[in-house]
Amino acid sequence: MERRCVVCHGCYDAPCQLKLSSNEGLQRGGTEELVYDYKRITPVQPTRLFVDARSTAQWRSRGFTSVLNEGGQQTAEENLKNSVLYRLLRLKQQHPQPDSDQLPDSFTLELNRKQTCPTLESVDRFSREHPLWGMPYAMPNLPQQEYRTLVSWLAQGAKAPAPAGPSITVLPQINQWENFLNQSSSKQRLVSRYLYEHLFHAHIHFAGSPVREFYRLVRSTTPSGQPIDEIPTV
Repeated sequence: MERRCVVCHGCYDAPCQLKLSSNEGLQRGGTEELVYDYKRITPVQPTRLFVDARSTAQWRSRGFTSVLNEGGQQTAEENLKNSVLYRLLRLKQQHPQPDSDQLPDSFTLELNRKQTCPTLESVDRFSREHPLWGMPYAMPNLPQQEYRTLVSWLAQGAKAPAPAGPSITVLPQINQWENFLNQSSSKQRLVSRYLYEHLFHAHIHFAGSPVREFYRLVRSTTPSGQPIDEIPTV
């Protein structure tokens, strides 16, 4: 997942908005709605992971469909049969990409190409109509060891460990910044708003924290020290 899948499915405008850089993105699934649509002249609701919906059920109400087995039975057989992700990985194994010459013209690689986002109901028809469009799309097949590892994980239910909490060394810095930003004077409220408006898009790294540990500056309906109830900013 981290070496191959995220090459295409790691950003906000990933194909079908299927964001595989986190477990939450995998659970959310995909949608045909475009993040960037040059034809659109009216605003749409944003679909930012971690921000604009708080549960898989909320994403389903926003039109996102699962790529995993969400049925009642969680056996290995059902986990694979009802997983769009597995079905597309398997399609690539059944119809390997040609390893010589240019890609066939059947591949669509244009920047503004029409998205094709198969669901569990349409994946059989998709496979018949586009046998070479398995995953990774228009890229070399996964090595057999990586493919078997991924399939075994999907068969077991695609379980992921719980996200780690803040590092102990970072907590004093977080508390210091929260205390600073939540002061009540008019001057401080203006300063805090200015800082927020310039930093809410940023990934913040604190000194002494692990290399891959980042934070976001958010507004919340709850006071400091309580679970965050984020106020989305557009």
